[in-house]
Order: sequence, then structure tokens, then C-alpha cells
Amino acid sequence: MCGIIAYIGDKKASPILVDGLKKLEYRGYDSWGLATVDSGKINFVKSVGRIGQNLEMTNLVGTIGMGHTRWATHGGVTDQNAHPHLDCEGKIAVIHNGIIENFAKLKEQLINEGHKFRSETDTEVLSHLIEKYYEGNLKEAVRRALLCVDGTYGIVVISSKEPDRIVAARHGSPLVVGVGEGENYFASDATALMPYTKKVVFIEENEIVEITKDGFYTITIDDKKVDSKIHEIDWEADLAEKKGFNHFMLKEIFEQPKIMENAFAGRIIPSEGIAHLGGLNLTTEELLKVKRIIFIACGTALHAGLVGKYMIEECASIPCEAECASELRYKRILLDKDTLVFVISQSGETADTIAAMREIQRKGIKVLGISNVVGSTIARETDGGVFVHAGPEIGVASTKAFLAQITVLAILALEFGRVRNLSFMEGKEIASEIKKIPEKIKKILEQNDKIKNLAEKYRDYKNFLYLGRRFNYPLALEGALKMKEISYVHAEGYSAGEMKHGAIAMIDEKFPCVFVAPKDSVYDKTISNMQEIKARSGKIIAVTTEDNYEIEKYVDDVIYIPETLEMLEPLLTVIPIQLLAYHMAEIKGLDVDKPRNLAKSVTVE
Repeated sequence: MCGIIAYIGDKKASPILVDGLKKLEYRGYDSWGLATVDSGKINFVKSVGRIGQNLEMTNLVGTIGMGHTRWATHGGVTDQNAHPHLDCEGKIAVIHNGIIENFAKLKEQLINEGHKFRSETDTEVLSHLIEKYYEGNLKEAVRRALLCVDGTYGIVVISSKEPDRIVAARHGSPLVVGVGEGENYFASDATALMPYTKKVVFIEENEIVEITKDGFYTITIDDKKVDSKIHEIDWEADLAEKKGFNHFMLKEIFEQPKIMENAFAGRIIPSEGIAHLGGLNLTTEELLKVKRIIFIACGTALHAGLVGKYMIEECASIPCEAECASELRYKRILLDKDTLVFVISQSGETADTIAAMREIQRKGIKVLGISNVVGSTIARETDGGVFVHAGPEIGVASTKAFLAQITVLAILALEFGRVRNLSFMEGKEIASEIKKIPEKIKKILEQNDKIKNLAEKYRDYKNFLYLGRRFNYPLALEGALKMKEISYVHAEGYSAGEMKHGAIAMIDEKFPCVFVAPKDSVYDKTISNMQEIKARSGKIIAVTTEDNYEIEKYVDDVIYIPETLEMLEPLLTVIPIQLLAYHMAEIKGLDVDKPRNLAKSVTVE
């Protein structure tokens, strides 16, 4: 959610901080701030709105500094509540991601001790706690302060009393160290570091790291030294650029043929009809022992899990569930040793998903991860897993990562299926068809202008109902979510068969429906649902299989997709619903890549 960047070296810090924060804008924010140390004092600026609207504000002197973008939790969106937050003397400055759960009690204690607060935030207690414990060693003061704290944090601290170092700590909110030559960095996301270094250290839970321009030093919150490992990140900096597209979201939609190829490369063998995901760390014997699979995720990743449920049940006859992480973690979880759990998260840092993962691991159940980010918490803490290889996804509304997730889930279904139910010929057909999907996606992308025209036609409608069956029911949910996320148009996703049990009451000529309706095993049932909508004067946009012209007598508008196997249809039907949502938002002049109130990586509960 919030973004963090910090720098120490010989260069002027503020341009690096502003550049880093701009690369983190996709995470979502409502205010921002910078702080530097120079000539024995802390210089800072903070403001509501977008970074750099007044570039003169960001021109702070100093070769050590930090920057922050805030997504409000405690306290309104004001300049005063923006980070950094300083201590009483103005000698210590703090930026923070996360939530301090016991801040009210700590604040009351600190006020009683004479500390003066300037904001409504939970974060400000950290600057005053560090001030309280400061005795000439910033790292030790941070450590002692954090021992008093309940909650989550990714915290970065500078002090004018120690202008040659920056201290950071992590508990539940991600931070990385960027390792350079004669300079070092902190960031909440490696994306911000791509122009400067590819060498990073992923800060682990309950670790505190001190950087100088010459190196870094890591301890635990219990003051035990840690030998941190440097990793090399392989994302290219130009992947985080728009490359001529108006928005990152549209660029990422058009990247999907290549992204899908990346996701299945080296993982399927069509000639043998088999698949293998090596990172699962499962033998054939272990695959055969699995009696139940649970997918745990939030938002778009949960919709991917629902697609995976249908795929694996179809191919391997293993009962599957897709659970919302924020609900699962608070209910009695019924598990046994033959249950396999997958957690799905684009960022690998989704707070509710991580909490559910840890709760399940406490019960001795194997948990595997499906993530896009090497070195993320989920990647490090699961018992194995799969990277989807989508590259950095900058648009807040996930597109290419979702496609990559369901690609991996299709491969997973094939792998489970081939050791269980699927014949050689069935496996060969699925594997061969997976390899054909990227070219079929390109054919759908050629209809971009047609879909833009549809968006123009429907731009003034205030409500949409998205409907689908079987494999495409999760796509109805995803289509509605995309429409809400970026165009701010009310939309609901339903099973087409369930629609008549309530949602149909809303239908009239002003409440159009989007049917995800390829010509598959449930097509005739879906046509019946279309007729129920038309009988109530509802307008219909249909996504269906090419050459299925007979559907035109039931609907108002059609988007055609190439034919594929029924279980792989979501890999194609997702493209037009992404484009429809994108163009609805673009036509309205909305901030497509940074929709209001949303954050890319949801690192609070």
C-alpha cells in the first residue's frame, strides 16, 4: 500500500527519492513526504495529493534522506498526517507502513511524559518512542522502541544526530535493502530500485537493518546478528515504463501473450502430454496422496483460485475449495494431513493471505505459494511454490498477473490430472492447446478498437450485471470487479443460473448484462438466462466463441473469441472484460492506473 524509499551516498538524495516514489505510485496513496539530513538538521516537506505537483517543494538538500507515500488509515488525508513524523526536538524522523495497534495506549503514556504530538496518526508514536530511548545509538533506540509496539510495520528512521546512517525494521510490512557501490537504499518494493541496482536484500520478519553509504548491518529485534543474503533481481527497468501506451494497464493487457508464454515455458511437454512445476517440491507419490486442495487468496487472486478449483476438479477429481483469506483466518479451519493448501498473491505480501498462511502452517499443513515476486514473504515462507513470471505489474487493477496465475493453475491441473485421471491423449490435447493460447489472445487484442466503441456506447450506464457458468463464473466475478475498480461503475458478478434468485429484480432497460458465454457444455442453459434478461428489456453484451452468429438474435452486442478447450476458456474470456473495463475508465477521463482508494499491495488487514 504505502510506498517507502530511502537513500544514502554521495549524490543529492531528493531527486532519487522523488524518482523512487513515482515508481511506487501504482501502490496507491493520498499524500506524500520527503525528509533529508543536512548541516545538522532535518529538512522535510509533506503534502496531500500527487508527488511533485510543485517540484520546488521536493528540492531538499542533503545526500541522505527518505520518502513516503501514504494511504490513510489513522487520521484524515491532511498535510499534517502525511509522513515523515518527527520527534519533539525535530531531530528524529520516521516513515512507516502498517498499523500500530496499541498506539492509543502508547500515545497517552508519551503525552503524560511530556511529548507533544502534531498529528492524528498511529505512526507518530514511533518517532516519540525512539526519542524516548535514544542514548546516542539510533539502531538501539529503534530496537527498544519496537519492543513496545503491537501491530505491523515497515519503518525507516533518520536522525540529524547520526547523519551517516539510516535504520529500518520490518514486521509484517515488506522492506528491501538496495545494495550499491558507495551508496545504499531502502524501499518497500524492489521496483523503486530498478534504475539504481539489481542487488537486494529482503528484510525478514523482526529484523532491523542499518545502512551507511559503505554497507549494511542486520540484527534481530532481540539484538542477534544476522548474515543477510544478497539476491539479484532479474526484472528490467524498461518493464516499468509505458512504452507508448497511454496507461500501464493497457500496456499490461497487451503484454499478456508474452506473459503467458513466460508462465508455461519449460513447464509443459505437449508431445508427452505432461506438465511439471518443480518448485512445488512434491513427488509423484505425494501428488497421489492429496485428497483435498484449498486455494487461499483475496480479490483478483481469489478469482484465479476459483478458476483453479474448476480446472483441478475437472482434470484430477480432487475436491477443491477457494477461500477468502480475510475470512478463513478468523474461522475454525478444518484440515487434515492429506489437504494441500495454495496461497495466491501477485505481490506475495497480501497481509490477510500471509496471516491465513501462517495460521495453517501452525497446524502442520503443507502450504505452497503462487506469486509474482521473488523474495516476497509468501515466496520465502511457504514450503514450495511457483512464480508466475509476469514481471512488474504497475497498474493497480491486476491484469497480466491474473492471466499468469490461471496459466499456472492450468498447468497444475494438468500435472495432477496426468498422475490420476487423464489419459495420454487428453494430457497431450491440454498441453498442446495451452501453447496455442498466446496467438489466440493476440486475435482478441486486434478487437481493441471495437471494444473501445462498445465502451463508448455504454459509458453512461450506472450499473452492470456480469454472468457466467462453470469455468466462466469466476470470470463474471472478475469482470465486475474490474469495472468497479477503475471505472467506478457499480457492477455485480453472478452465476448465470443464480441470477434469477434475486439479481433479476434489478434488470430493466438501464441495467445491462455482460454474459461470458462461450459455446461450451453449458451454453444452452446460458441462452435461457439471456432470454430471461431480454424478457425484462435488459441489454446484453456477450463474449462468445467465434462463428457463433446465432447468438446475435439474443443479444445487443457481441465480442468474439477463438475456440479452445472448455477448461482453458478463462484464458481468453478475460481479455475482452479487461479491455471493456479499461476503456470505460479511459473514456470517462479517470486515473486508470491509480484508481481512488485502492492500493496495489494490500499490506494492512
